[in-house]
Amino acid sequence: MGNEDHVQDELDRLGRSVAETGDRVAAVVGRSGPIIGKAASGDNAISVSVSPGGMLRAVDLQPAVLARHADEVAREVMRLAAQATKIANNRMHTSMRQVVSPAASRNLAELGMPDEPLPHDEHEPDEFGGVLS
Repeated sequence: MGNEDHVQDELDRLGRSVAETGDRVAAVVGRSGPIIGKAASGDNAISVSVSPGGMLRAVDLQPAVLARHADEVAREVMRLAAQATKIANNRMHTSMRQVVSPAASRNLAELGMPDEPLPHDEHEPDEFGGVLS
């Protein structure tokens, strides 16, 4: 067996491994649906949904928010987005641990999606006296 044959065998093995991992990831996402994090103000007047890494998917502002100062609303949206990002990242890491190597999980953190600890029960008081979910 020549060196080229050995390299081709290794490339084929790697290709099968990547395909199998992709199938396992697809199965996890298929069972759980999209991985998102959500956070809402205690009065549910402001809610935010994000993808892992923090890309906004939705910001919902109820009419009651119109009575608040714009800077206050902006700070709350940013705070909720940060909390939702932690939740989304945590859920992604939890799901991915089932199907990828620890090295792959570390790579996700290096790409800006760290697995940060959540508050003990995934809920913490917000500035409006409510909790995040």
